[in-house]
Parts: sequence; structure tokens; C-alpha cells
Amino acid sequence: MRLSSPDRFVTIAEVTPPEYADTSHLAIHWGQVLVTDNPFRAVRVSPYAFSARITHDSPSVRPTVVVSTRDRNRQAIESEVRGAVGNGVTSFLVVQGDVVDGYPAAARASEVTRHLIDLPSPAHIEVGMTAQGAAGAARRVAVGAQFLVTGPVMDGAGAARLREAVGEVGVPLYLALIPPFSAAWVDRMVALGVPHPGAVGRNRDEGFAMAGQVREAARGLGYAGVVLMGLHLRTLDEARGRLGE
Repeated sequence: MRLSSPDRFVTIAEVTPPEYADTSHLAIHWGQVLVTDNPFRAVRVSPYAFSARITHDSPSVRPTVVVSTRDRNRQAIESEVRGAVGNGVTSFLVVQGDVVDGYPAAARASEVTRHLIDLPSPAHIEVGMTAQGAAGAARRVAVGAQFLVTGPVMDGAGAARLREAVGEVGVPLYLALIPPFSAAWVDRMVALGVPHPGAVGRNRDEGFAMAGQVREAARGLGYAGVVLMGLHLRTLDEARGRLGE
């Protein structure tokens, strides 16, 4: 299913590639996954290469690659995208990414988005962007973003605030959702800028249950789906069993 033209409400699992190449991608059983690009400035396997392995070895899983512009130039990004497309990857989410000290961003996310959409590609790729408010969402749609991801949040109130802030954008809107597993986990997320939820799970059972409630709230608010964030590869099956797709 293409995120730019969903045929149902979808739950997407965010996955982070391993530090070194291995066979961990074989443990992914979700239909749709979002593959991160060196989050928190920690070097890991290329999300383009990791997604290529997924498409080769697990054809039932469709990856969306996070394209972090960070300190890269447009030519370097296009090279990675071409390699991924040649391996069957057709979905990309462009973000600015974590700034690397001493390396100013060489490419703007909006410029990269427009450039990727205009690429003469035999595979019709889709390109999305992140947005937090109406003005930013409108600018991103204007440059060609075909879907948007907003958030992250940990509760239904946050989902409602963002939905109202973004408004109607004319493209599918997805909500990034972090399950509030514990007080310590919530504090860590709040330190990163995520709004504090109204309640905190006392354990993983409650955290997943609360995430399920937020997902249903997102469905009612008109989101096209949710992106479950903060999960380890080893917990994907647990999340799938508790929440489904």
C-alpha cells in the first residue's frame, strides 16, 4: 500500500537499522515500516541498504526510508535514493534530521523533496515530509510532499491538538505515536521535546494499551494512520501481537 494513497487506516512500525549488517531484518513482520536514518547522530547501517534487504528478503514488508538531509548535499542523497529504487524501494520521508556539530546542513529538506519528485524514475516513487502546523504543512504540500507525518505524541489530547493545528492539507496525514511505557521513558521523551501525556503507563501492558487508545482516537480524527515510534526490532512482534496493524 502506498502511503500517498492509502486504502485503509494503517499502523506503521518505525524500525532502526542495526549498528552492523546482519539478518535482523528477517524478524520484521509488519506490512509497513519506517526505516530511520542514524537517529540521535548514532551511526548505523544505511537505511537505504537496510530497506533494500527488506525488499529482497521480505517482499510482504514495504519500507519507507527516512531521508535525513542533515549534512549531506543533494547529489549524495540522490545517489542513495537511486540505489534504493534500483532495489525495489519506492517510498521516502524527507526530514532535516539531527544537526551534526561543525557540519552545517548542505541541503534543505524542501529542495530535496522537490528534486526527488522530479527524478525520472522507472518506479513511481512517493515522497513525504514532516509537519507540525498549518503553515508548514501548506509549504510542504506546495513543494510536492505527497503525504505528511506529524508528531510525535503520547496521548490523544496531543493527537487532537496537532490535527487541529495542521488542518486540512489535501494529502494523507499520519501521526507519529510513542507508547508511554513508563515514567522514566516518558521523562526521556519529554526531554527530547515530546509533549507530556496526561497519564503514564506503569508497565508495558499499560503502555501498549494506551497507545492503542491513541491510535483509535487518531482514526476518529481523520488521520490516515499512525507511526509507532520508540520500538526495538526485538519488540516488533510483541507490539504487533498487542496492537495489530
